[in-house]
Amino acid sequence: MAFKTDIEIAREAKKKPIMQIGATLGIPAEHLLPYGHDKAKVSQEFIRSWTARRTAS
Repeated sequence: MAFKTDIEIAREAKKKPIMQIGATLGIPAEHLLPYGHDKAKVSQEFIRSWTARRTAS
């Protein structure tokens, strides 16, 4: 049985737009700084608010 290489797996991946993934996770578009179509940075403001909500629960 031959295993696929990392690059073969990556090329076969069906990537979704980062804004769609952010929306699914509940991250508003204004808190995403896209780097291309499939990756982004999340704003520090959103991370802090999410952390505060988690610790308040």
